Amino acid sequence: MEMTSSKENFNPEFRSTFQSSLDRDGLLICQEDLECSELDDKAVIVLRTSKDHKKNIEVVNEYFGVDLPEALCISSGNNDIKCLWISPDEFWLVDNRQNKAGILDKIELLPKGMSMIDNSAAYGVLEFTGKKMYSLLARWMSYDLGGSLSSKKVVSTTLGQAPVIVFRDSEDKLLMLVRHSFSHYVAGLLKDSAKRI
Repeated sequence: MEMTSSKENFNPEFRSTFQSSLDRDGLLICQEDLECSELDDKAVIVLRTSKDHKKNIEVVNEYFGVDLPEALCISSGNNDIKCLWISPDEFWLVDNRQNKAGILDKIELLPKGMSMIDNSAAYGVLEFTGKKMYSLLARWMSYDLGGSLSSKKVVSTTLGQAPVIVFRDSEDKLLMLVRHSFSHYVAGLLKDSAKRI
């Protein structure tokens, strides 16, 4: 019997985090000056760095075409890849799902002390647009997204009781990463609160 690697036989299937809460147009919320939709084309790769900061900068730039961001910031690179600062030794690479294999192929090239894991299956991504997005999110967050989260910034916070990562890569929209285990809770809070705005 010939053995094959799990990498060759493993083809993950995308499953929507918020499917049961979306309307026919694929929107979680759609009203005047407020829209929230699920982005189903994003991959989330967790990158742990070593104690050698200079080497980390070189490796990430060479292998992924993006600069390591400063604290609470985002950097953008080749093919629209985003690098989110999560902690001093943890960064999340967010890219189109079609580019995920190319990112993961670099895992074997990482120097000692650096590691990477695919966390795409653990998170759903929500995109918020419209003038009322701050009013909606302020009902459940203590962090001032409208005043403190400027463009190219990221924050780890909570929405109600759910831990979330919120980032802004342009002035007119917010992106929120939500663990699958909290998706129904987050969707319920958002949909119910949207009716009261």
